[in-house]
Amino acid sequence: MDHDSEPAIPAYEPADVDLTDSSLYLNRELSALAFQRRVLHEALDERNPLLERVRFLAIVTRNLDEFTMKRIGGLKQQIEADVTETAPDGRTPEEQLAAVHETLRPMLATQARCYRDAIRPALAAEGIEILDYDDAAAAEQSELRTYFEESVLPTLTPLSFDPAHPFPFISNRSLSLAVLTRHPNAEDPTFTRIKIPPNRPRLVQLGDDTRYVLLEEVIRANLDLLLPNVEIVDTALFRLTRNAEVRRN
Repeated sequence: MDHDSEPAIPAYEPADVDLTDSSLYLNRELSALAFQRRVLHEALDERNPLLERVRFLAIVTRNLDEFTMKRIGGLKQQIEADVTETAPDGRTPEEQLAAVHETLRPMLATQARCYRDAIRPALAAEGIEILDYDDAAAAEQSELRTYFEESVLPTLTPLSFDPAHPFPFISNRSLSLAVLTRHPNAEDPTFTRIKIPPNRPRLVQLGDDTRYVLLEEVIRANLDLLLPNVEIVDTALFRLTRNAEVRRN
């Protein structure tokens, strides 16, 4: 072959790209959430084995905890420090935080629906039932009350918040039951925080079956033993995630 007759390859000329153009960059926080969304899709995928889907849901929860503690915590610190410098994608800390919240809310709603409408019924179909306390039979509720009295009640320390008591410290990633109570001679209710004990199984087994009730439901249903002589006005389960960059004195 006559190499002299081959056409000359034109010299490469780099494109004239403005590297300061924010549209060329992805936001670090939103990219991290996009990865968690892909993990969540694995939990939604019915082609995956059931217990693998459960594991993916747990992974999303653990990773979002870390994201909240580090990434959201960092953004909030920047906002409190009046940082106005933009990220490479052009967003200020406030704009990044708003975008993160806008992305997180539907993700968390999807995760909750996945557990409630897909995973939990699928587990029940395989003989692994997670019951609401009220759905347990009367004899089973009696057994749960005995379990509460003997194994759970001694571990609980209710902490109240009122003019005579400061708001109790709530540890990071702890699961708690908020309880509003009213004394017979008082007008205003009292807020009490009850920490769900981490040293007790979260799933309380009913007899020898693969049927369970959540520990917080057992506690909620037997509050009269922990808080006698008061009216239980309302209860709510909550979980706190703290900023990992803040140190408590």
